[in-house]
Amino acid sequence: MEMKLVRKTDQAMIAANAVVADLFFDRLKGLIGKKEFQAGEGMLFPKCNSIHMWMMSIPIDVLFLKKRNTEWEILSAYKNLKPWKILPVGSFGADDTLELPVGTIERLDLKKGEVLCHVS
Repeated sequence: MEMKLVRKTDQAMIAANAVVADLFFDRLKGLIGKKEFQAGEGMLFPKCNSIHMWMMSIPIDVLFLKKRNTEWEILSAYKNLKPWKILPVGSFGADDTLELPVGTIERLDLKKGEVLCHVS
């Protein structure tokens, strides 16, 4: 399943094609093996508050999110996480994790406390 995610305040497109990794295999594989991650793409991991970068071949930006009914509040943001980072990255209290192409956080100036929502 895919969804579109925007910033609530100004409707800025965060991910036009965010894959929802809610199946076991999708969660297990994630972005491993992906050689490119284009602007507008994303991968949302429901019920996930930490990730690893082992076996990844590309850097990514990551948002850890708190689910608020049909919206998500950004709890923390990590820019340019490098492949093969040994230690996991997480955010205590996060419900979901959104992986984005590197540069997305900076380009959209995404910050803690901002709210994202799903649009049709």
